[in-house]
Amino acid sequence: MKVGIGSSKEKEPELALQEAYRKSLQRLGSTKSDLSLIFYSYDYGMDPTVLGGAFKKVFRDVPHLGSSTLSAWSGKEGFDTETGLLVMSLKDLNFEFDFLRVHSLKEKSELWSTELSRQLHDRALINNKSPDFLFVMADSLNFNASAGFSSLERAFPKTQICGVGASYSVPQVSIVCKGEVYLNALFALEITGTKPWMGLMQNILPELAAIEINRMSENLVIEIDQKPAFYKLCEHLMQKDDLPMMSPDQFRKHMGDLFVVETAKEKIERLRTIGSPHKVISLLGSEMTTGMVAVASELDFSKDHYLGQKKIEYAENGAREVLSQLKAKIEKPSMIWLFSATSRLRDRERKISDRHLVREVYPECPLLEVSSNGEYLGEHNQYAAIVIVFP
Repeated sequence: MKVGIGSSKEKEPELALQEAYRKSLQRLGSTKSDLSLIFYSYDYGMDPTVLGGAFKKVFRDVPHLGSSTLSAWSGKEGFDTETGLLVMSLKDLNFEFDFLRVHSLKEKSELWSTELSRQLHDRALINNKSPDFLFVMADSLNFNASAGFSSLERAFPKTQICGVGASYSVPQVSIVCKGEVYLNALFALEITGTKPWMGLMQNILPELAAIEINRMSENLVIEIDQKPAFYKLCEHLMQKDDLPMMSPDQFRKHMGDLFVVETAKEKIERLRTIGSPHKVISLLGSEMTTGMVAVASELDFSKDHYLGQKKIEYAENGAREVLSQLKAKIEKPSMIWLFSATSRLRDRERKISDRHLVREVYPECPLLEVSSNGEYLGEHNQYAAIVIVFP
């Protein structure tokens, strides 16, 4: 399989697509690709009709899929928050592929996985086989992962399933497929004939023993382990890191790096996957006087809960461990996709980026890195990254 990547910072969508696609084909040594992936900054999506017309004119009958995003890179090329577009073109594929779509996620709510399962079952009956890999990309603003991925994994036990939330901003995130631009939609890339390995890299991990949340009122946690919630948070920091007396500013920083982590009670063994997913819930603030702590989203009491911290060593040491295990599985990959949650990507305390960590292990392999709203692997984690390594 051949891989070519090109980028452009032209402000007109059609000119940007032409330049980026042309560069990708030059690196392929071809006049046409078999499949292209496109990621572009939000300003191109201001007028979906114009954007869709540009895709149809440039790509014509070339199958393509992509979305708007904050940033995307390949080596020294790419864009970050400002106008830009990146195209990865593939030729002489070593796999078969197709696209699936679920539209109007707001109305379908939890029915998205049922609709996706129906489409997969219909195709399995025709092809007499299930896909090896299913990569999902959804509008983060409207999509609720919930138990949908678990349902898909049970229905298709021989299919590796994962995905990402397309980053959202103003205007709303858009997803493009075969010349059509969609809002409020989910797309899946179905791949048969190759079996990639995937690693999950996280910078917030569950620490110490599981906690028991005894009392809550709406989004306020009142009592943890029979103690005032705020007191339990302070106790956790002292127990985990043995923190000395510190200034108020230092204390606020450590408290701001503390999260509630939800994990499934039973560990799920996923196909060709290194790392276990969990959901991370932000703490919005705490009140020393009352002892209550506010959480950003509702808690699932069918799962185990922990306190965890965001730490550089978790992010970087964990990533190196994941990548070394992937190297043992696939020594010379054909290409690598890296989807990093925006919060992880823009962590100013990080000494080295995920992109550079991948390059430490795979210095020559074609690499596509895209900023996302978080990974989907049974849960939606907005503080993690997925690296997918293709044989």
